Amino acid sequence: MKYLAVGVILAALSFQAIDALKCMQGIEAKKNNGGNEAQKNDKPLEITECGAATAVASTALLALVKPSSFNIPSGGYKCYHLKYQEKNSESSTIIKGCIYSSLNVCDGKFSSSNINEVFCSQCDEDGCNSGGRFGFDVKLLGLTLAALIAYLLQ
Repeated sequence: MKYLAVGVILAALSFQAIDALKCMQGIEAKKNNGGNEAQKNDKPLEITECGAATAVASTALLALVKPSSFNIPSGGYKCYHLKYQEKNSESSTIIKGCIYSSLNVCDGKFSSSNINEVFCSQCDEDGCNSGGRFGFDVKLLGLTLAALIAYLLQ
């Protein structure tokens, strides 16, 4: 019985480890009015599971803002967070999403005739492109529970 319980826990942890990457996805438009920052969400930010559809949608959105970041798609995924500001305005836009791992969104600050890049990051952990990490690390919790059950079954 002990071995069965430990085997089930290890199988569950293995299944969690192969889950797809989850990223925040959406657009936030912010306007600075004399120190007060108003926010308008064009598409509400939500955690989505990375896949071909979300990567293609995010890549298309990025191509409109930063055409130099386009590359041939690969099999893996990563999250990104890009903030840019319009030159003749006090408004800024934040784009978050999931892209193919072969794309390099943060290949250096860009500037065009009407926008400047303010911030860029890319990462490969669940929810890492959010303002704050949501939830807790399920794998760490699972390993802790496995160790606790193994200790109790001795």
